[in-house]
Amino acid sequence: MSERFPETWRRLGALVISSFDFQKTGLISAAILPPDRVRDAAEALSAAGYFLETITALEVREGLLVTYLYDSPAEPGRLAVRALAAPGGCLPSVASVYQGAEWHEREAADFFGLKFQGNPNPVPLLLPHDFPGPPPLLKTAGEKVAELRDLKIFGQAEFLDPAWRALAGAEGEEAA
Repeated sequence: MSERFPETWRRLGALVISSFDFQKTGLISAAILPPDRVRDAAEALSAAGYFLETITALEVREGLLVTYLYDSPAEPGRLAVRALAAPGGCLPSVASVYQGAEWHEREAADFFGLKFQGNPNPVPLLLPHDFPGPPPLLKTAGEKVAELRDLKIFGQAEFLDPAWRALAGAEGEEAA
């Protein structure tokens, strides 16, 4: 399946497709997808025998970078599916595909204010129900957050959306 991932990512409307040195990163492939395609990616990966390891979020200057890490017991190396959401934004829940995603999504909702449309149990996971906010892992005014270009998430990248080439700081580089 790993040879088919670039084609799978293209079919899902990838904005950026990346390959990585598995020995250095533990990743073999990654895609940045439009937020509304993360459930489609989860369905494709589930059908291919992959399981969801975790969902993480990171505040960057451009918004909230949400990363879904998948792995397979049959093939070495993780796959990353990423989407950029607006602060307080909404992503489709993948809990209908991977039941355990419910907790990861609730944690991201607690700490970053993300919403996951379709999560079957969207109550707070770790924070009190009456927590006054703001979400505790969002930076407060004046705190510096990284830019996407500062992160090492692009690997050998093919930029299918020109705006992402600029966000990655790769304006003068050729797509890999």
